[in-house]
Amino acid sequence: MLSTTHSEKGNHFKQVIEIYLFINPIGSVCYQAEKGVMDFIQSCEEKVHFHFIPVHNFKTFSDYMKALELPAKDLNLRNELFSQTYEACLAYSAACMQGKKKGRVFLMAMQQALTIDNLPFSQKLLQQIAYESNLDIPMFLEDKKSEFAKAAFEADQKIAREMNILTTPSCVVFSDQHKDHGLLIEEYITVDLLEKLCAQGSEVYESNPIAIASNQLPVVKKNHLHVL
Repeated sequence: MLSTTHSEKGNHFKQVIEIYLFINPIGSVCYQAEKGVMDFIQSCEEKVHFHFIPVHNFKTFSDYMKALELPAKDLNLRNELFSQTYEACLAYSAACMQGKKKGRVFLMAMQQALTIDNLPFSQKLLQQIAYESNLDIPMFLEDKKSEFAKAAFEADQKIAREMNILTTPSCVVFSDQHKDHGLLIEEYITVDLLEKLCAQGSEVYESNPIAIASNQLPVVKKNHLHVL
């Protein structure tokens, strides 16, 4: 459960914030969103739990190809990129098996290599990034092809469906002020917006519906979706 913690500086109670960032593991926009979330976490005085969750389905992939202005009718290219995205998801799942922090380092290094450095996707590149991310390489390679990695991927897709994620990047924000529902931010995920939503004592959920509407932030029911 989300909880409230007591500050040693006095009677100030800090809220606990939980962020789910749904991403394309080979997407440049998602890479920037991840950096924004990390910058927010580093500057935030509150306690933050966060999760980077890869999403890969027909719609998100079609949107990805459209954003890059790639020919949708080129079936060879489409199938190749679709398979690469799935492989990247499994690689991220495998990296996370050696710790969430190492998984996150691997994910962002992979995205930088593919989207900033423009290196071609290959199994050799994944292995090099795993090495540079201080992963156990034999374990990484074994985990990547395991049924457990596939099951972890399917579990991530289930979370995305339950939270009505339709595009990447998307961000769902919960706080212990509002334990049963959160706000969904699509595409334009900025440090400034996260700070406003998570400000201590913020009443954005109830008293500022216009702000929610203007930013197109639908309410997401939490139910049993708390995953740590």
